[in-house]
Amino acid sequence: MDTPDISREAPAVALEPNVWKESYPIRTYEVDCRNRLSIISMFNFMQDAASKHAQALGVSVRRLLSENYTWLLSRLKIKIASYPGINDRIQIATWPSGTQRLFALRDFELRNGSNQVIAAAVSAWLVIDVQRRRPVRILPFVDRLNPLEGRHVLPDTLDKLPSLKHRIYEKNFIARYGDLDVNQHVNNVSFVDWVVEGVPSSLLNTSAPVQLEINFLAEAFYEDCILVACHLRDPDNTVFHHSPTRQADGRELARARSFWRPF
Repeated sequence: MDTPDISREAPAVALEPNVWKESYPIRTYEVDCRNRLSIISMFNFMQDAASKHAQALGVSVRRLLSENYTWLLSRLKIKIASYPGINDRIQIATWPSGTQRLFALRDFELRNGSNQVIAAAVSAWLVIDVQRRRPVRILPFVDRLNPLEGRHVLPDTLDKLPSLKHRIYEKNFIARYGDLDVNQHVNNVSFVDWVVEGVPSSLLNTSAPVQLEINFLAEAFYEDCILVACHLRDPDNTVFHHSPTRQADGRELARARSFWRPF
């Protein structure tokens, strides 16, 4: 599979009041066994930048929890052109970019030290009532975000992914205490970790994800046993569909689609 041309899809972000920029050095514990930024660290950086921006806008998780609400990531799509290495520095720009039905949208653009775009992502968020665990109207919260309407780094829409028809590869995980976030459920980055880890080891040893799309469907909690199944969708070992489910009740927790390319 060819490298995604996100340099064309994601032009430089102009300096605007509602674009948050954060710079991160890549340290030893943020790289994989090949000394490249791990996809998990990439997601953690994005989550950190979004959290800091939400705090600056007065809509942080802590602030919403005080009002009996919280943010939940529902959908995300990322395209990755390259993985920088240890001691490199990346800059993340992120901004609210409008709405899509019940979702508040947030975009991300990642650049390396040479100002080249290395990744671009768009995400969709819900606000839920903490007690009822149900989504609420998003517009009152979007008004507080002052979004840059329509400013997207990817032309793609965040659609509902299809269910997994065939389970070819399966791997088991247990939700650890360290997987939990302030909402007391498994952090979305842990789901990404499980999805990427759930492909055949032969693929992990030869290739890296260049695109990942994920729908979060239900919450997972401490000590849940999670079965992550995946199915190869093309003969070239580049496209996989994934489905993490909770073994205790068979509840599907997420759906994902990943695209891979050789190192």
